[in-house]
Amino acid sequence: MASTLPQVTWLLANREKLNRYVFILQFVAALPFLLFSYSTGKVHARILMEGIATTGTIVASVPVQFSLGSNSSLSSRTSYEAVVVFTVGDRQFRFQEWKATKFEPTVGSRVRVLYDPLDPGSAMLDRGYLNSLPWAPSGAIGLFLFLVALKGLLTLLLSSPRQ
Repeated sequence: MASTLPQVTWLLANREKLNRYVFILQFVAALPFLLFSYSTGKVHARILMEGIATTGTIVASVPVQFSLGSNSSLSSRTSYEAVVVFTVGDRQFRFQEWKATKFEPTVGSRVRVLYDPLDPGSAMLDRGYLNSLPWAPSGAIGLFLFLVALKGLLTLLLSSPRQ
């Protein structure tokens, strides 16, 4: 404990200087959240904003194995991804929903589909508020951290130099 006393004393003495540069850590912390949000939500956000709703039919169910841990025999779980067919005009489109569910979807059931009118191959099941998972909460956290860091940067740049 005695070996950390000089560092603690230095940190406490230089608290104001250190707080001026905390925004750098906030920018670094915001980056993974924003990148994750962008990579997982870029297609779905576009479909939610510009998409058109139609009705599709579940034609198949694809089982997906999820392993928890490095050894797959420890704990694994089977989830299901629906394969959906929908029609736009005289063309038929087929897609596999990437958001898996615990329960196997019923083949032949009608579902609501959102698709991009410019690229009908980009489609997703309409799941209500679950459409924004996992990218929207991550994006909100990243945006908050980015705005706080930006405020810190502007405060540093616009503050008068201290003597």
